[in-house]
Amino acid sequence: MEALKPLIETALGDFVERHTGVRPAFKPSKRAHLATNAFLRGGAEHAAALLSAHAADCALFGRPLIEAIRTENGWVLFFLTADVPNAYAETLPPAPEPDESFFERRLQIMTRHADAPVPDDPYVLQGFYAVLFSAPRAEETLLSAARHLDGTARVALEQRLHRVGKLLLWERRNAK
Repeated sequence: MEALKPLIETALGDFVERHTGVRPAFKPSKRAHLATNAFLRGGAEHAAALLSAHAADCALFGRPLIEAIRTENGWVLFFLTADVPNAYAETLPPAPEPDESFFERRLQIMTRHADAPVPDDPYVLQGFYAVLFSAPRAEETLLSAARHLDGTARVALEQRLHRVGKLLLWERRNAK
């Protein structure tokens, strides 16, 4: 079973290269899920407009990968969908047992809730993609993803994180 991270990097890299002629390197971003400042012909604004016009062509598992593309300070920022992680999660067996780390134990707790799609919540997606692409402070970002909500809304969101925990436990196994 191939890990999700390289599948996303390949699909997104192929898409950008097909439309700009440049194969970019992607970095996790605080402002988006992934970003690149590759030497794109015509500058970041031109590249983002071109890529945005064709964003529907970028798919993985038959699902759209890109939600939005923006620019900031010469960087092209990519916001990814929850569709691809959901499609990938449907192919995975139950989550593996966690190691002894606090974070993996928290991921295991997430998987104990009923199976539900990865929430299309911007804070959850930011945390999920931050962990997937090893952003600084990613674990903290994910574990605090529901803090913007109060009471029952917070509990309801936390109970929909089954696939997030399952996916990230498998990704950590594939990385070892």
